[in-house]
Amino acid sequence: MGRDDLGLPDAVRAVGVVVPAHNEEEHLGPCLASLLAATEHLVLPVRVVVVLDRCTDASARVVASLIGPAGTRGASAVITVLEGQYSSVGAARAAGTRSLVEAFPGLPPEAVWTAHTDADTRVPPTWLRRQVDLAQAGHDVVIGSVEPDEPVGAPTYRLWLEGHPPGEGHSAIHGANLGVRMSSLLSVGNFRDLRLGEDVDAVERLKASGARWTATDITRVVTSARREGRVPDGFSAYMREMDRRSDAGRNSVAKKVRKTE
Repeated sequence: MGRDDLGLPDAVRAVGVVVPAHNEEEHLGPCLASLLAATEHLVLPVRVVVVLDRCTDASARVVASLIGPAGTRGASAVITVLEGQYSSVGAARAAGTRSLVEAFPGLPPEAVWTAHTDADTRVPPTWLRRQVDLAQAGHDVVIGSVEPDEPVGAPTYRLWLEGHPPGEGHSAIHGANLGVRMSSLLSVGNFRDLRLGEDVDAVERLKASGARWTATDITRVVTSARREGRVPDGFSAYMREMDRRSDAGRNSVAKKVRKTE
């Protein structure tokens, strides 16, 4: 990895965003709209790669309606599409990352920042800029936080915050909100072909490699709170568990009330 005389990595000169999608026609439009809004806060070239994995719905048409025939949005943001039969979300993320190597052929991998999210997630307008700021400050990995798209006062939302307290230095790892310097990701072999936990696996290997990392809440994203997800035991399973805990809590309170009556 290239570093200057102060030990800092090469400056980021381009950004690539990877979005794996499997039958996400309902959420993909808002996801990409939020990403395009985030690119407007950067003065760097940005390539957004949507990896359509075994899609049988209208996901491809949703992307096409946003980018037009040329794929260019504005002076610096470009959306491209990969379509394939990938065996896992890890394989889809890895394919998107490999495509970014070819997207910026004139740049060393140290100068390319990769940002990763999910097709059912919306990012804030400052998402990319804040990741790049942290990269320019010397970080190779930015581990962001997420919150479910639930009403703030909902019991499940409160349970989520109890298990995932917001703040700097949090312990959660989500593929829906992750940034990695290209050279660092390639040095550990990219994402692995895993149906679940490919994000945690990649971060653990990055940390073990000596990559400079930070866990932050300033890039928090909002992800779908659906109860039936694309991956067994994924985020949707966690939300179902929140429902069970919430129902158990309400039942417990109701029993106590009946006993005092």
